[in-house]
Amino acid sequence: MSWSAPLTRVNGESIPMGELDRYVIRYGQDADELSEEVVVTNAQAEAEMSYEVSGLDAGTWYFTIQVQDTNGLISEPSDVVSKSIRS
Repeated sequence: MSWSAPLTRVNGESIPMGELDRYVIRYGQDADELSEEVVVTNAQAEAEMSYEVSGLDAGTWYFTIQVQDTNGLISEPSDVVSKSIRS
């Protein structure tokens, strides 16, 4: 999956790239229960980020992402997106 770094905080203030700490990707096979989690560190490295989630069983998987800043503040989850994996 790939995404762009946020330009603003939830309150509308701009957020410098240097204040981004990590991304938290949550995923699962039920859009209402994303039970798996991956943390991508070094969030300030690039404006365009990507991560490959491997080892997924066949079926539809759902994902959200959040960003955490260097003060520990975490954004609301993104909209849920899905990907179908064929066997």
